[in-house]
Amino acid sequence: MSKLLKVGVIDINTNKPHYSSLEKTLNVLEKARQFDLDMIIGPEWGLMDNQVNFEAPYSYRELKKLFYRLKNATKGTDELAIAGTAVIYTKNRKMYNFLPVIYGGNVIFSTIKTTDGGTSFFNNGNYELIGRDYSIANDFEWKNLKIGIEICADSGTLRRQGKKDLDLQILVSSGIRITNLAVKKGGYLICSDGVPKGKKTYVIKTNENYNPDLNIDLADFIGLFKRREINYQLMNSNNKKMPFEFVSPYSKHQNLSVYRLLIDD
Repeated sequence: MSKLLKVGVIDINTNKPHYSSLEKTLNVLEKARQFDLDMIIGPEWGLMDNQVNFEAPYSYRELKKLFYRLKNATKGTDELAIAGTAVIYTKNRKMYNFLPVIYGGNVIFSTIKTTDGGTSFFNNGNYELIGRDYSIANDFEWKNLKIGIEICADSGTLRRQGKKDLDLQILVSSGIRITNLAVKKGGYLICSDGVPKGKKTYVIKTNENYNPDLNIDLADFIGLFKRREINYQLMNSNNKKMPFEFVSPYSKHQNLSVYRLLIDD
């Protein structure tokens, strides 16, 4: 048996943009309703309400408002929303880079970034950045699918933890496009990157040449991920010995690419 997933990958700039990344993301979520997606994925810092000259983390009160807006933007859909990350600070002035997963109007899973990797850029109030010394869950199950999430500089974490049988590996990023594969044969890696250089968003599927017991580091294929555009048919036909292949979008829209992914049970 195979399961077809319609997945939307948000394509926006979250690297010091001259607009609110949050407003862009919410706009994409609203427009994505027409595509009846199973899942939508956005980049690191895609939930920040950026100000050009001053960027700061959300308070816990502002976090509640953020949840409300995300839930409202996905209300009435059956999609799993992994719309990006936000930088949060607590009552005790602890700061962390936070990723919520929303489904059916509820936060069903969340994780935080353990590596700094730029999060301290938002520290305009002498907050203490936390995460490095934490043991953080970064995988969960949804509709019988094993899903793992890495946030930018945490790339490679899933494989280092010994995971190699995920159905979906999701890289939510602002500058890092590569990781170590932690998926099963026939599994997918989905990347939504917020830095406007090279291939910002992409999906790859592991193929018959892929051995989950081997540690496949995409750094060995770095040239493929620096290109702004990929000729999918030419790329896949010319690289028959690669352990993965690029998946072409089913359709492309403003700030959103839609993919159709076939996952074997």
